Amino acid sequence: MKAQAITPDLKVELMEIGALMHKKGLPSSFIASAVETAFEFEGVYDLMKMWADEKDKSEQDEIVADIQDLIDDCSQKEKIEGTYIRFDDLEGIAKNIRVFKDTLRLEIDKQGGLNHLAQLTDIPQPSLSRFFGSASMPRRNTLLKIAKALNLSQVQIATEWLR
Repeated sequence: MKAQAITPDLKVELMEIGALMHKKGLPSSFIASAVETAFEFEGVYDLMKMWADEKDKSEQDEIVADIQDLIDDCSQKEKIEGTYIRFDDLEGIAKNIRVFKDTLRLEIDKQGGLNHLAQLTDIPQPSLSRFFGSASMPRRNTLLKIAKALNLSQVQIATEWLR
């Protein structure tokens, strides 16, 4: 992610896009994070411009999910050490993740559904849809926001993951 030089005109443009996002009903905390991150990282700025220029709602939703991913990446302070995963193990890991997300989704549906969760967590609904629709490894930060919104302890959500 490349840092960028921020000009007053660029700041105003980002704030205008933020105001447009607010009119479209995106969470204020998401918009504030997007604008703040775009002040420093060109990729978020580019995505916000794409979002503003896009007319198709489903494409805008995908861009919002991409922006959220970049916000999460840019805000990560600690270095995460990766472990080596053999190619042969990927299918089993994906199934395990899928079962975990499906189980968590059932709990979310019992407690009001994805739209309600989006309101509780300030995670945009398109980002939550992408999260639950993929077999990608869940981000710790996302899991903690969901756990807090569902009134689950970190231990409970970690226990669910180990099943």
